[in-house]
Amino acid sequence: MAGDINRVTLVGRLTRDPELKHLPSGSAVLEMGLAVNGRRQDAGGQWVDKPNFFDVKVFGNQAEMLAQHLAKGRRIGIDGRLDWSSWESPDGGKRSKVEVIAQSVQFLDSRGDGGEGGGSFVPGGGAQQANADFPASASDDDIPF
Repeated sequence: MAGDINRVTLVGRLTRDPELKHLPSGSAVLEMGLAVNGRRQDAGGQWVDKPNFFDVKVFGNQAEMLAQHLAKGRRIGIDGRLDWSSWESPDGGKRSKVEVIAQSVQFLDSRGDGGEGGGSFVPGGGAQQANADFPASASDDDIPF
């Protein structure tokens, strides 16, 4: 039905190291688990964390790139859509699940102080570079705002 909306945005932490696989066509698929905390009141009226767990897939060149940089525990943000599938189990029962197909993935923290690469993700333009279009100068203090 035209006009339906299927969009999801999540921020959470990876529950396991992502697993890179390839389809028979050769296209890459990265599978990962994402934990997203919510809040709810318990029987005593206290607010407690309620984790939600989602299976997430990423396809194509982005999957290959992310496999090199993501690991269990990293905080990421994803934007994508939900995908429902069903199948018959070997015992004849019907099974189904909903997965998130990520279309974009953002790194929201560093890989750790001692890990490979070690640095935090800096969005474009966040760091001063020697060859930047507008390098910092001593006269920046003259700007009145």
